[in-house]
Amino acid sequence: MRRVPGRHRIGAAPVRVSPRRWDVAKTAAAAQLDQVEPAWFIWYGVGLQRFVAVAIWRTDGPLRIHAATVEELRELMREAELEAMASFVPGRAWVA
Repeated sequence: MRRVPGRHRIGAAPVRVSPRRWDVAKTAAAAQLDQVEPAWFIWYGVGLQRFVAVAIWRTDGPLRIHAATVEELRELMREAELEAMASFVPGRAWVA
């Protein structure tokens, strides 16, 4: 006998549960930022409750940044880009 998906308790009838989307606005904000930042892969981690960005350009090692807000994430991304540019040309200052 196949059980209906949903919430189950021993001795109780199964209850069908419809799927639910979490943090829709934050997920949409991350998707929008991902569209305008070609050098980064960006998403909102529902379990983390944080915005996450991974550099998709060449780095010395994996570069992953996370922040509580989109604004904070963008600021950290700019800092990471400036640090990376400074490491390519030692002794030169880059201005964004």
